[in-house]
Amino acid sequence: MSGSARPIDQVLRQQLSNRLPAPLMLRSNELLDSLKAGKTDDNVPPQLQVIFRPSVQPYLISLFRQDPAAAFARLKMPALIIQGSNDIQVGVNDARLLKAAKPDAELALIEGMNHVMRIVPNDVKRQIASYKDPNLPLAAELGARILGFIDGLRPR
Repeated sequence: MSGSARPIDQVLRQQLSNRLPAPLMLRSNELLDSLKAGKTDDNVPPQLQVIFRPSVQPYLISLFRQDPAAAFARLKMPALIIQGSNDIQVGVNDARLLKAAKPDAELALIEGMNHVMRIVPNDVKRQIASYKDPNLPLAAELGARILGFIDGLRPR
């Protein structure tokens, strides 16, 4: 780990800690510990199957060995990091850590935008509902920031 961003399992632990009751969080942490150690665990409670089902565990084991910030820092091309202030899955600080790993990257923080790129109040119930609502428009600023980044890549 390069020290510039949190390990993926820590991000997942934080995400789950905001949503799981204590007994399930305990079991979730045990599963994460096992997977981080490279071992699968078939004893997954039904409530955790969506995240830890046996068919996903080899992928998670592989994912936990990665250092996204280090990989991002190695990119030799211009990069744009887009982060919403109301993202309940990945925090603004994680985006800032990516920016620190690759200082020449552009960071676009979009006020009110969530993980699925919609403007949604920072309320868990409304956030979760937005994931399944195709009628919510994408954040207007999102397109402008992407187009501005692309336009800035053109030779002058």
